[in-house]
Amino acid sequence: MALLLQSFGFSVASLLAGVVVYFYYILFAFILINVLLSWFPGYPSNSFLQALYDIVGSVVRPILSPIRRAIPALQFGGIALDLSPIIALIGLSIARSLLLSIIANFIRPVTG
Repeated sequence: MALLLQSFGFSVASLLAGVVVYFYYILFAFILINVLLSWFPGYPSNSFLQALYDIVGSVVRPILSPIRRAIPALQFGGIALDLSPIIALIGLSIARSLLLSIIANFIRPVTG
């Protein structure tokens, strides 16, 4: 099986590792875009920007909402600091590291 996969030029472990890394960077970018869009309050009147707000919000909201419920924003006078994106990025980084180590230690020896 491993010889067959190597003859086509890829291994399952490398493919899975690539998927994990790409998924991490896509979620990282969505969270970063959400942070940047949150600096500009108010819903935009441009239909493209409305679609961008909706897409980013629909991807990021399921990740950040549970964190926001568990850890409220820090209040500094009239300014609130939302820590949920930072915590989400740290969690994503830990999850990526764990998945890559599982792929390297368990899947690569099996599939080659």
